[in-house]
Amino acid sequence: MTDSQPKQIICAVRGGAESRDTVSRAIQLALETGARLTFLHVMDAEFLQYATIGPLSVVYNELLEMGTFAMMILRDRAQRRGVTDVDYVVREGSIRKQLFQFAVATHAEVLVVGYPTRSSGRNVFEADEMDAFVTELERDAHIQVIQVKSANAARQ
Repeated sequence: MTDSQPKQIICAVRGGAESRDTVSRAIQLALETGARLTFLHVMDAEFLQYATIGPLSVVYNELLEMGTFAMMILRDRAQRRGVTDVDYVVREGSIRKQLFQFAVATHAEVLVVGYPTRSSGRNVFEADEMDAFVTELERDAHIQVIQVKSANAARQ
């Protein structure tokens, strides 16, 4: 990325409480630069390949609707804070692959992501994996990645 102001910012959001600081940082950056802000949520349906009963697809569809609704709320939040050019995208598939493809396709200059936290749930990335992925994104997708550590994670 150059020293010029970004025109496009992507904020990758998983949706947990740890995302608050990530979202706030992305909104603040969009306000400071006037850049377009796109919230990106990726639904990884890897578990469906192991499904032997139909109701799991119903659960997945509900999760997809919830993810879309959460992105609508974030878009509204950004607009109420003053971001005029904001949207969201919900994609399905491998989180790593979708993040990379979306960064390349949009030609965004900045990607704001959360930093893996220690929690009872499973992280998509462990810290060392995240560092390697960030290096790959910055090198191959030509995007600056801003990793945001959750204030709640710092207290753990």
